Amino acid sequence: MGIIGFKILSVIFIIAAGITGGFIPLGKRITKGGKGLTFGNAFAGGVFLGAGLMHLLPDAMENFSSLKLSFEFPLAAFISGIGFIFILALERVIAQKESAEILNSSKNKFPLILLIVLSIHSIIAGMSLGLESTIISGTVIFIAIIAHKGSASFALGVNLVNDNINKKLIIKTILFFSIMTPIGIVIGTVLDNIESSRMSVWFEAIFDALAAGTFLYIAVFEIIKDVFENGKFRYQKFTFLLIGFLLMAFIAIYA
Repeated sequence: MGIIGFKILSVIFIIAAGITGGFIPLGKRITKGGKGLTFGNAFAGGVFLGAGLMHLLPDAMENFSSLKLSFEFPLAAFISGIGFIFILALERVIAQKESAEILNSSKNKFPLILLIVLSIHSIIAGMSLGLESTIISGTVIFIAIIAHKGSASFALGVNLVNDNINKKLIIKTILFFSIMTPIGIVIGTVLDNIESSRMSVWFEAIFDALAAGTFLYIAVFEIIKDVFENGKFRYQKFTFLLIGFLLMAFIAIYA
């Protein structure tokens, strides 16, 4: 199977994971916190942490180094930090302001900011996968995406259901969110096949660095923090997190 076939399969599995996770809360009120979901999130946290630190960021550094730039500056780390700060600003600054306004209003409870934050991250991650030219390196990013896509879609679905959003709108929203990563994959694949090989390296370096920052943010603020807020099963959760991290380390040997 070639890299294009791999990306097509990735798109199918990612869409399926997004739809499945988002549709689970439909028809009843449900809250996060089930043991299986908690352990799965802990595993995803380790995967995101490992993918960001041992794959995306080193790949970005290697690509920037291959460009032989005329100045010395930790460009990969800087862009990664920008990605981290960008998602932080969206979620913890803009989103909290919007949340405060919604609490003071009886209208428009649709969790639009949550959808925007998740969608932007999904597109960036998808572009990073689309820019990969080998199956092994693509597999690393795919595992990280698929490990979190279902739970992210589930979280979005929970928010929509608990806010009494119309069922048809919930379905449309989940479908919309589910295709964000595939859209990123398509964009990344197109950019990877542009005529200028140097420009392609630039794109891959930049979006690997951005994805590294967003992966680290999701790992630390969205997954690990939430998973360990509850003291139950802390040793088991740590074990699953460590397994996810070590899986990325193992794949790094061959990537």
